[in-house]
Amino acid sequence: MTIKKLQNIVSVLKDWLVSIYLYQKGDVQVPVFVVEEVNFVFLNSIRSFFVREKFIILTQDDINEWNDVFCLKLLHIKNHSELFYGNDILLHIKFIKSDLRSALELEIRNKRIQLREDYLSQDEGRAFLKHLLPGMQILREWALLLKSPDIKLPKDIKELLSLFDVAWSCNSQIFYYLIDDNVEERKIPSLIHDVHQYLSDICIKVNDYK
Repeated sequence: MTIKKLQNIVSVLKDWLVSIYLYQKGDVQVPVFVVEEVNFVFLNSIRSFFVREKFIILTQDDINEWNDVFCLKLLHIKNHSELFYGNDILLHIKFIKSDLRSALELEIRNKRIQLREDYLSQDEGRAFLKHLLPGMQILREWALLLKSPDIKLPKDIKELLSLFDVAWSCNSQIFYYLIDDNVEERKIPSLIHDVHQYLSDICIKVNDYK
């Protein structure tokens, strides 16, 4: 979404708009709109601003009342965003570690199930590997934030891997092969099996974390 379009939205939504964040989600910058309330009758009049765009719309209640079940997503937005407009309401949001731990365990278990389904349904194993890394990177960031919510996360993916391995006593060597795209075609099924086991091991560590 262009800056000009964001500025137009500010001028139209100013009575409802609390904040706009620019959320760096992988290679894409996604605007996050925080509004007082969602009024579809009014928003319908400016749908042209949003058609074919990537964006997130949250209300203040979503942030204040859902931060127990929505905590990982909010924490990731907080740590990967810059304020574009309005009040920085994410700055002082508090997270409870037990909520973060439970949410992270659920995400890892879902990732294991998704891994089985997605890999077996894909025609090309190598194409699947390329889509595996971003989700794994987010899981590692969440795991590091669980232990140290104020940690400054490195942008380099290999630095993140190294930091994660130290913090959680893991061995992420297989992911260096993925990052460098240095995997032989015949070894892909074995590597996927190792990733599945890797997730299982992390899930045990997170489950045991107090």
